[in-house]
Amino acid sequence: MPKRPLVITVALVCALLLPAAAANAGSGSRNVYVNPFPAEKFSAGRIDMGVDYGVSRRQPVLAIGKARILGSTSHSGWPGGRYLYYQLENGNHAGEIVYVAESLRDLKPAGAEVRAGEKIAVAIPGGTGIETGYAELDGQTRAAPCYKEGRKTNSGREFARFLLHIGAEVGDDPGPGTSHPVGPRC
Repeated sequence: MPKRPLVITVALVCALLLPAAAANAGSGSRNVYVNPFPAEKFSAGRIDMGVDYGVSRRQPVLAIGKARILGSTSHSGWPGGRYLYYQLENGNHAGEIVYVAESLRDLKPAGAEVRAGEKIAVAIPGGTGIETGYAELDGQTRAAPCYKEGRKTNSGREFARFLLHIGAEVGDDPGPGTSHPVGPRC
C-alpha cells in the first residue's frame, strides 16, 4: 500500500515540473544566447546584407550561442580580409549560420566548438568596422546573390530582429517580421 501514494506523488511532481522545464528549454534566445555587441563597446550601424558595427578600440567579438566554427579566413574578399562563420547548435535558432566579417583579428579556427559568450574574434577600430548576419552552409552571406551596395536586405532585417531580441542595438529599424532566415533574401 505505501507504494501507491509514492507513485502518485512522483507523478504529481513530474506533472508540475516537466512543463516548466520544457518551457525553459524551449524559450530560445532568453536562456541560451548572449548579446555579442553591447552598446557600451560597439556602435550600431546600418542594416544592409547584415548589420554593421563600429568600435573605437579593440573589442572581443563573442559567439551568440553554443556553436561550431564552420569557416575562418584572413584572405576573403571582404574589406579587411577577415571572415568567420559559425552554426548555432541550440536554442530556437539552432542550425542557423551566422557570419562576422571585415575589420577583425584573432579569428577562431574552423572546427572549433565555442560556448555562448566566448570570444571568436577581435574587432579593431578603423576601416569599415564589422558586419554580421546570416550565412549559408558554404559560408556565402544569405543576401549575396541579390545584394546591391548600401541597400537594406530582408536577410539583414531578419538578423537585426534576432539581435534586437537578444539585447543588441541596431542602427536602423528592421520593421516587423521574423528573426529567422526564412523570407526572401533581399
